[in-house]
Amino acid sequence: MSRDEPRADLLMLLMRSASALAEQINAAVLAEGHSSLRPAHGLLFLRVAGDGATVSEIAAYLGITKQSAAVMVDELVASGYVSKQPHRYDRRSQLVRLTSAGADVTTAATNAALFRWKAASTTLGADTMASLVLALEEIGRDGTPRPVW
Repeated sequence: MSRDEPRADLLMLLMRSASALAEQINAAVLAEGHSSLRPAHGLLFLRVAGDGATVSEIAAYLGITKQSAAVMVDELVASGYVSKQPHRYDRRSQLVRLTSAGADVTTAATNAALFRWKAASTTLGADTMASLVLALEEIGRDGTPRPVW
């Protein structure tokens, strides 16, 4: 196959790459002692980082039901990774935020992703990585990150 031929297996290549990266990040998080976490929790952590999010917002972001999101949040509250606080503007809602343990997990995951980026940059070169980012931004322009259940 020449470099100019379209690749019908593009989706499989992207999925394999995403899966490999998720596994490497998850392995780093587990190595830091966070054995109760799954890769899907990482997407929840991304959504609640900073200003926090409601269970409804988390459910919409993850593409799951509010009930499933509530169960996941309750598990993470019990494990000490997130907390629920009164919402500033909506008394019917609670805001889910990272605790210091949740922030530690996010740091471990970020460090693992950066390590993989640096390794790929060493192998492929900075120009190729920059082109890859542009290509992936174009390919995924209308996409939303979803966990693979």
